[in-house]
Amino acid sequence: MPIFLRTHPRLVLLCLYLVFLLLVELVLRLGWGDELIPDAAPAIIANPQVHHDYRPGARFTTRPFPGDTFTPVENQINAFGIRGPEPQPKDHPRILLLGDSFVQADEVAYQQSFTHLLNLHFTDHLDFVSHGMVSWSPTPEFSWLHHKGLSLTPDAVVLFLCLNDFYRRQVFHQTDAVYRAQAVYQDRIPVTYELPQQSRSKVLLENIALARLLYRGYRTLQLQFSPPSRQSATIPNEIIHLSHPNTDWPSDLRANVDSTLQVVLDIAAHLDKRDIALHVTLVPSGFTWPDEILLGKQHPLYGWPANFSVGQQGLHRHIQKFLAEKSIPFIDLHAPFDTKKNQEDILLFNEVDGHWKESGHRIVFETLRDYFRTGQD
Repeated sequence: MPIFLRTHPRLVLLCLYLVFLLLVELVLRLGWGDELIPDAAPAIIANPQVHHDYRPGARFTTRPFPGDTFTPVENQINAFGIRGPEPQPKDHPRILLLGDSFVQADEVAYQQSFTHLLNLHFTDHLDFVSHGMVSWSPTPEFSWLHHKGLSLTPDAVVLFLCLNDFYRRQVFHQTDAVYRAQAVYQDRIPVTYELPQQSRSKVLLENIALARLLYRGYRTLQLQFSPPSRQSATIPNEIIHLSHPNTDWPSDLRANVDSTLQVVLDIAAHLDKRDIALHVTLVPSGFTWPDEILLGKQHPLYGWPANFSVGQQGLHRHIQKFLAEKSIPFIDLHAPFDTKKNQEDILLFNEVDGHWKESGHRIVFETLRDYFRTGQD
């Protein structure tokens, strides 16, 4: 045995251990680098004007989670910073469709998205432009309207609300309550954001594949073996709260929902000054139907049985009543989704992440087609 090994055994073992860790890191980067390591040039970047948004000109591929059945989708972001063709000076009335990841629709080829289908149908009559961004809610959507959306000179805006827009800030880190707290306002318009800065140590850890894998494993085991109680502030509990009538909501949840809807009223007032009509809809929740999102429901984050179902009827009715009192038109997307589910054995949502499949986009297209066609008659 070499003298160095006999005299410094701990140092040798430490070196061997470090070499082992480096080999594990190398294997993880080669095999699962796309999943574990942040993109050096991400398509979505922090933006102090709107919190976060696409990088103009970005190209990226959206791949399915294990269990989702869509094929990888190539996405191209144009120079304006949205998906689809470059906006042109309008020749017809223009309708802007604005929302979160359901409008973003990066798991569906653009040619199958409801925006493209609407433009095909209303050629030479109406022009539809859409922009959606993952984890946006009314506050950053208002910011984007102010900074960019109004430059498209829309005649109407359709705002897509989503269930997670209304979670309390202690439940979800990307809900409207969090964005409202980070926003800096001028005349009730969120014009910029005080974005939290990551520490150097956190940035370093996020770029170590092994560290990210261990953290994911820890969180999964924690959720499986130490599930939160029914009284704790969790996403599943919040969803169940919002399925109930608003009279059953905790007082701070009711206040938070109404604060989020106040942002919608501020958007409506801002648009009304410019003679732009606002229409509002609520994205249907795939959890409503027992055969939808079967794998997503079983994720430790939710811990629900595959055939579990919970709607959002409490929130839906509250929003409808709130908007009706303010004379803001509401487009009901839940009813046509429910009709389709009752008439056919069909899946409308992805199995894991819960976004719309092409079949879901078709229903949104048909609903908006009928809604705006009626308006033209």
